[in-house]
Amino acid sequence: MLCSMSLLKVFVILSAAQIAFAQRYDVCSSSGLRYVYMTPELGWIGLGWAWTKQSHKLHNLTLQLDYATSQLPDPDNLGSLKFINLVFTRNNLNEQRWNMVYEWIFPSQQSLPDVRSIVWNGDNICDNTSVDRKQKPHLVKLFATYNDYTKERSLTAEIIENLEATTAAPVPLNNPQTIDDSNTVGCGKVDLTNIYVPLVLEGQTIERGQWPWLVSVYSYSNLRLGFRCGATLISNKLVVTAAHCFFDVYNRQVKPEDVLIILGQYNLKRPQDQGTQIVYPESVNIHPKYQKLNKIDSDIAIIVMPERIRFTTYIRAACLWKGPEDKNSIVGRLGFIAGWGRDENGNFFTELPKQSEIPVVSDEVCLRSHEAFSRITSDVTFCAGWRNGTEGPCNGDSGGPFVFERDGRWTLRGVVSTSLITDGSNTCNLNEYVVFTDVTKFTDWITTFDTDYVY
Repeated sequence: MLCSMSLLKVFVILSAAQIAFAQRYDVCSSSGLRYVYMTPELGWIGLGWAWTKQSHKLHNLTLQLDYATSQLPDPDNLGSLKFINLVFTRNNLNEQRWNMVYEWIFPSQQSLPDVRSIVWNGDNICDNTSVDRKQKPHLVKLFATYNDYTKERSLTAEIIENLEATTAAPVPLNNPQTIDDSNTVGCGKVDLTNIYVPLVLEGQTIERGQWPWLVSVYSYSNLRLGFRCGATLISNKLVVTAAHCFFDVYNRQVKPEDVLIILGQYNLKRPQDQGTQIVYPESVNIHPKYQKLNKIDSDIAIIVMPERIRFTTYIRAACLWKGPEDKNSIVGRLGFIAGWGRDENGNFFTELPKQSEIPVVSDEVCLRSHEAFSRITSDVTFCAGWRNGTEGPCNGDSGGPFVFERDGRWTLRGVVSTSLITDGSNTCNLNEYVVFTDVTKFTDWITTFDTDYVY
């Protein structure tokens, strides 16, 4: 529980008696927000409450409040938005939900702002279209987060519109994310308005948000949480990864309840960064033909999330492949891979994800390059790589995406499966090709886990 007792007591008094302090109501009052006059020293503040719509215990909670004001605020003082009480409990319908009480501190007492909208965990709980923008031309966004898993919180603020200004001049703090409230973002699209994307990135660290479909997979072992694999978000419900990610060195399957995924993660050391979502899966589904002993085949798994997530700048889906399924159609083409796997400096995991561009080769070329490929390839795999010893996926990149840009959208074709190992070690050998699971061979199976999926 997160609380600030003094203000919480004030709010409880208001809810019970409604006579203790002066209050002001507006369009968003029906959504739980009140303007409350506290003391001559504090003046007016906003106090509000709301329930989540989701039935499961989300770990990453977000609150966005946009307000209009008549006076252009100081960019260093845009006000504040803070959770003062959060509890996972039952509402009056006996449904388990998060209940939230929040405090909104205004940047100035000279002219009180008007709420434009309130978005609570991706749900728009108030949309005030009656705001007079001629009287209050400056629009400010406050975005607060609280992570129940790490107990950390953050606040970002920016001026998002200034009708009096001759040029728009947003003042971002910590590069705030943009939430798509309508959830209509198309697959395979990066938020180019907020993300700078360099033209060439071969084996180099990528920008945050450049791979918004890249997902990290973790599991518990003896109460310790550890990173296992990469994965790919393909819809607001489904994540694709490799089946072998859920088996330990003794070929024992990891229990689904011991698995969690983090959407929007960039830094492996900072799972609580603004914009991430920690999700405990509803189910982890290993392909029924996956063979974990002697031969790796059908190395693919689907993670189903308990609720449909909201897309943001940092969380978006890659497209599933459309077009020819024949592997020969991609032979010679360059695709992109990304992940936190072992690098050329010997780091088993990298703190930030890296990206490489590698070519697909034919089955014939792959099989001729080393006799071992005859045991780890099949009609549902393909090979790719430079064989230059440095560029390509390695330990820790398993399960991650191999994507191509098609018609302006990034499209998933492969899942990082396996590689040959370097003599005398248990590390990948990038002087040989890497084997990928061909996702197109499993499209029908993948879509059975989401009957509403359209691609």
